[in-house]
Amino acid sequence: MNKDLEFDHASIGWKGEEVATVAIRNAGPLNILSSSVMNDVRCAVETVSREPALRALILRGDGDNAFVAGADVFEMVDLDETTATAFIQRLHDLCEAVRHCPVPVIARLCGFCLGGGLQLAASCDIRVADEGARFGMPEVRVGMASIIHSALLPRLAGQAQANWLLLTGEQIGAEDALRCGIVTRVVPKDRLDVAIDDAVAAILSCGPDSVREQKKLLRSWENQPLNEAISGTIPLFAKAYASGEPQRYLRTFVNAHRDSLNPEASEA
Repeated sequence: MNKDLEFDHASIGWKGEEVATVAIRNAGPLNILSSSVMNDVRCAVETVSREPALRALILRGDGDNAFVAGADVFEMVDLDETTATAFIQRLHDLCEAVRHCPVPVIARLCGFCLGGGLQLAASCDIRVADEGARFGMPEVRVGMASIIHSALLPRLAGQAQANWLLLTGEQIGAEDALRCGIVTRVVPKDRLDVAIDDAVAAILSCGPDSVREQKKLLRSWENQPLNEAISGTIPLFAKAYASGEPQRYLRTFVNAHRDSLNPEASEA
């Protein structure tokens, strides 16, 4: 099967067999989320998520003007109660496809990341932004509350910053987004792709089964009481050893660091 696929509004590219990029395309200079764009990007994410060799996914907009500057206001202005529900369900389903991708999803953030775009970025696991990126939730300025995956923002940014973004519609810059936890790293624009490659390399250095298990745990911990999250994972330790992955990685680590781990051996 040719894995380098293109939809009308999304493309899939691969670096080797393990790293995929889903890019928004044909969505205007600001990568606006219309219904057709949301459907195609969701389909692209779901397609790569089914690949058993997948170990990391990069999600990006087309060009450097924006990751996603929001949902399509020209489509939204003509919505009614019925079509509004269908529209917001499409954004929900896209964000959920990203959240439940079985491997880490890295958002490449440059330019504007607003409204539905910030919700999409918040649904990713790692968010790398350039120094000029701008973040905001402008929905209240056009007569509606921010809903669905806006609920992730208090967890990421803390209540005070989430209150500011959601109640004022104001934008913040990349450094403020870094300080409050909306983004993971901020780098100069000419280092953005290098920083993303570094993040991918870090993921690829880890055990593939353990990373997939960790992603699954991160999602489940969001809904579990703390005591349940702590004690409920005990069986997973033995499950990991049954796969053989810890033994392989531990032997490599011990062999590479034997002297530093056992100073007495080097003295002898």
